[in-house]
Formats: sequence, C-alpha cells, structure tokens
Amino acid sequence: MNKTYKKKILFIGMPDMALVCLHKLVEKGINIIGVVPPAKTDSTNKLLVNTAQTYGLNIIQYDENLNEKDFLHKIRVLNADLAVVASYNKKFPKELLALTRDGFINLHPSKLPDYRGANPYSHVIINGEKESAITLHFMDENFDTGDIVSQYRFKIKDNETMGTLFVRTNEMCATMLYEALDYYETKELPRTPQKEQKGCKKAPSLSFEKRNTFIDWNNSAEEIERFIRGLNPFIGAVTKYKNNILRINSAKVINKSHKMPPGSIFDCNNTLKIACGEGILELESLQYGAYFLSTGKDFSDRIRVKKGEMLKSE
Repeated sequence: MNKTYKKKILFIGMPDMALVCLHKLVEKGINIIGVVPPAKTDSTNKLLVNTAQTYGLNIIQYDENLNEKDFLHKIRVLNADLAVVASYNKKFPKELLALTRDGFINLHPSKLPDYRGANPYSHVIINGEKESAITLHFMDENFDTGDIVSQYRFKIKDNETMGTLFVRTNEMCATMLYEALDYYETKELPRTPQKEQKGCKKAPSLSFEKRNTFIDWNNSAEEIERFIRGLNPFIGAVTKYKNNILRINSAKVINKSHKMPPGSIFDCNNTLKIACGEGILELESLQYGAYFLSTGKDFSDRIRVKKGEMLKSE
C-alpha cells in the first residue's frame, strides 16, 4: 500500500522524460496538484496533456510564454510546496520560480557542472566518456547552474547510442525524483552548490538546421563511429553523396591504414567502406533520401557506388 503524501507538488515537463517520471510519481501516490505541459504550440503538448488527463490531474496551460499573466496567476493560487521539472525547452522567468514555497527542482541527464546544455546524451558519447550521471538540482534563472540535491553516476556502455542512453536515464531520473520527493515529505532537501571549474564540458544542441550533424571525414574512424552513435536515432549523423543527404545510422571501425583521401569510398564490393582521417569505417545501416533505408551493401549495389567516389562533409 502506498504512503500518503501531503506535500503539494507542481509537475512540469516534456515527453518522454516527463511521461516516465509522471507515471512513477502517480504510481507512488505523490500529491501532484498541477501539471504544466509544453506550450500549446509545441508538437509534444498533446502527448503530456492526454497522459495527465488519464490520471485525472489538473492541467495548467499557457499559449506561448511562461510569463503570461493568466498562467502565473493559476500557478500562484495553487500554493504548491515544490515544483519538479522533467525536461523543458524554455527558460523559466524569475516570477515563475518565486511561486512555490520551496522552489523548483530540475532533472538533468549529466554529471553537472559538466555537460550543461540541451543535449548531454549525444555529447558524452561523442566525447568518448566512460561514465555519465543524472543530477537533480534546484533551479535559478540560468540553465543547469543551481544547487545540487542528488547525483547518480553510471557507466556508459560500449555500444551506447543516444537512444539507449535516453531511455536508460529517463528510468533513472524517475526513480531519483521519487526518492527525493519521498525524502522531502518529512525533511528539507539537501543543497550542495555546484563547483565552477575551468574547462567544464558543454552540451549544446545538435541539429541539421545548425549544420553541426555533418560527419567530418578528416576525423578518425573511432571518432566518427562515436559521432554516429551519439546522434542515433533522434538526430542522425549525415554526409553528402552526389550532393544528396546520406544519413548514417550505424557503422563499424576497421583499424586499417590507407593512403586514400578522407571521405573516399575505400571498398564497395559486398560492403561499403569509407576512408577516414585514420582508419576505415564500414557503413552498416544508412538512409538515402526520404524512404531508402538499407544496409551499406544494399546501398552500394542499388546506387552502383564506385570506389574512389567521395562522401562530403557539406
């Protein structure tokens, strides 16, 4: 039988982390007095709204901005003890952060203060980290800089992708959040200021529109393979073949020396291998155009790829 929780909790979040965390908190009987989904214009809005409705929860919405007067009034009259945030894409205004008794706490999937930013999932893999973490911290007016409540470290798997890391950390975050709220029911949450260090690693967003998802074939095969895993499946590492976008989903490193230009097709017989700045990369799964999803071999056979042809970074 679940405990009876009295502390009034405001829940704010975006799918998918929000869905996993909300399910856990409802299952455990946390007293959620309101749910704030993404803006009405956000494509994920209905996903969280529909889920909250199935739990019979109070939904508080805004049109575009978190500083809308009607929205702030609805939050104010809730008299929440604490707000919890499970992934969000907007900066919280000072007026909103002042509307609960004990503040706002946020889940961030990295070992803060390292990897502050929108996409730690990709960057820890791209950078070859062996370990990552999830962090629960108080919120202030800046992104990911508030006092730490708790932090859990874990190993990154050898074959980790952005997708597998995303799923694993969502489950961890749900457990961490529940444990913190269970503790908070009778005690004050601990606060440890973040230690600012020179050279902290960042986690900026990655997107095709920002032109930072293109493969740099001058890098080593190992670096490129990590880059591909770090963007798979939600973003996608891309290159150009005959001036068309080729998305690489998975690849295998072959430690073999060569004298071919980086980005050139090294072998296209029964496989598709690309010369890198150091080593060879065998392309295993790729997408060409809107619908052609195939193995490297199938792509090579169908498109009639030739040895020496170039894949380009832009």
